[in-house]
Amino acid sequence: MAAATVFAGFKDEAERLQKISSENGGILIHDRCDPNNIKEYKALPKAVSKNAADVLPSADYVIAALPSFAVQNVLTDIKPHLKQGATVYVMPGQGGVDLMAKSVLGDEIKSGKVTVAGIFPMPLNCRISEWGKRVELAALKPSYHLASLPAKNAPAAAKTLSELLGGRKVVVTGSYPGISLQTGNPNIHPARLYGLFGPGSQLGLYSEGKVYPENPLFYETWDDNSSKLTQAICDERQKVWAAICQKFPGSGEPDQVPVVKLAIETLYAGQIADTSSLTTVFSTNDGYKGFRCPMKPVDGGFTLDFESRYFSEDFPDSFATYKGLADLAGVETPTIDEIFLFFQKFMGKEYVKDGKLCGANVKETKSPQAFGVKSLEDLLKD
Repeated sequence: MAAATVFAGFKDEAERLQKISSENGGILIHDRCDPNNIKEYKALPKAVSKNAADVLPSADYVIAALPSFAVQNVLTDIKPHLKQGATVYVMPGQGGVDLMAKSVLGDEIKSGKVTVAGIFPMPLNCRISEWGKRVELAALKPSYHLASLPAKNAPAAAKTLSELLGGRKVVVTGSYPGISLQTGNPNIHPARLYGLFGPGSQLGLYSEGKVYPENPLFYETWDDNSSKLTQAICDERQKVWAAICQKFPGSGEPDQVPVVKLAIETLYAGQIADTSSLTTVFSTNDGYKGFRCPMKPVDGGFTLDFESRYFSEDFPDSFATYKGLADLAGVETPTIDEIFLFFQKFMGKEYVKDGKLCGANVKETKSPQAFGVKSLEDLLKD
């Protein structure tokens, strides 16, 4: 396997990572993908640097595993140092990755110097337990969807990604909205939060500053109301993709955006004890164990943390992209709208107004509308 180098441009992370991982003899991976066959192994990067010029020019493949709020800045930092013919894999590929890539690397993409490939889902489900020393690996997904800019390079990018991931299946999606409309966190997190804290919710209706006695497990306590909401969002985003495929033949096929239950069962094959319902697919999933709600401790208990990524990232980035694509495709999204309207007031934001993604804070999202896209024709230009 080729040597890996690491670009860590945030503050002093590069120096700290180099020092701590070297002193530890590498980063320990505690692999619990199979609870009956737990493995541990270590790896140490060839080089770590705060300066992209030190580690990027020799890279044929760049793995940008980033939250969506960091993508644009990282692409800007690495732009001058990308090798001719390099492929940049952005994981996960949702949250306006295609639009950010066009805005930063548009000339490099058009000239053929660089391919930007968006991947869904995130290949790894993991958490850092000791920074620079130890990572808990809960799941390595068996299959992925990929779309690229330029689109013609997607098959080659998919083949290489499959090889990098040990032969796992990588499916090429016809156009980039097929990545933006996949299941993932924007389908799951807002629905579950509304099931926990919305009208008729599991924990009781949230109001400004309400305090709850405990912070429950997010997935193990999953209920049927949360499943109903998750499925409703799934139905709406599938209608959007179907409309895009119908209006623009060649942009993709309807089955390239699978239903939520099938998607989760496929991604976590062998880790789900009970697949009889959407509720049990979440509540008995080993890959989801141990995660709690986005809450913060306060006097008397816990309250919702609107600075958590469940709100600060999922809503304005990928969930807003669902809604933005729906508006461009002329598809109504009553469940998405209802969830936006409930939570946005507590977030101090206005995204959805009068049934459209046209509120005062739309420019803060990663939706097509935030980039000035006014039609599907404009969006699908490659």
